Amino acid sequence: MRLQRFLSSVGFCSKRQAESYIRAGKILVNGETAAIGYEVSGEEDIVIDGQPLLVKESPRKKVLVFYKPKGVECSLTSSGGVKTLLDFDFGADRVFPIGRLDRDSHGLLLLTNDGALGNSLARPSLEHEEEYVVAIKGEVTPGILVKLAQGISLEKKKTVPCRVEQIEEKKLRFILHDGRNRQIRKMCEAAGLQVDDLMRVRIGRIVLQELKEGEWRVLNDAEFQALKKEKG
Repeated sequence: MRLQRFLSSVGFCSKRQAESYIRAGKILVNGETAAIGYEVSGEEDIVIDGQPLLVKESPRKKVLVFYKPKGVECSLTSSGGVKTLLDFDFGADRVFPIGRLDRDSHGLLLLTNDGALGNSLARPSLEHEEEYVVAIKGEVTPGILVKLAQGISLEKKKTVPCRVEQIEEKKLRFILHDGRNRQIRKMCEAAGLQVDDLMRVRIGRIVLQELKEGEWRVLNDAEFQALKKEKG
């Protein structure tokens, strides 16, 4: 694989940072100055800025449960004055979000240190439910609940039927199997309702439990295996 990708895969730095080292002539591979596009197998002697690269043992695959606060972008890059996932300390391993939760929403977000695992878990599945509690403005009628549950046409495509119930006068519970970008907000808008607050409280069998905003925990083995089973 290309050198910059290899350095990223072993957790030394990002691909962009690796490219900066390469362009500055600070990386030697078997004594030769590396160039952009240099291919490695991982068996070479690599020296970066005068220090030998020590490849650590691959970290154990894990999934984190994070209570994402409102106003935080699900991104691993800086975004001006907007808070992102980079503003939180998730431990020594680099982690990636599994799916998304829009900036204006809060609640349960899963992260993993394994990109392939994250892509697999992010795929829609009939066995995989996501539960949201939504505070709304507007009058909720039985007809609106039926309309939301049966599916609404958004951008020329109808949403997959879901479960919707009224749990308080101005609060609804949505249970989805296939969520699109800002789907609940768009569905409510199409039904004449305005979303005041949107919180994801469950993904499959995984719940926030006692976590507070900005806190996280590691899935235990039983939760981890159950999540993988749900996602096939």
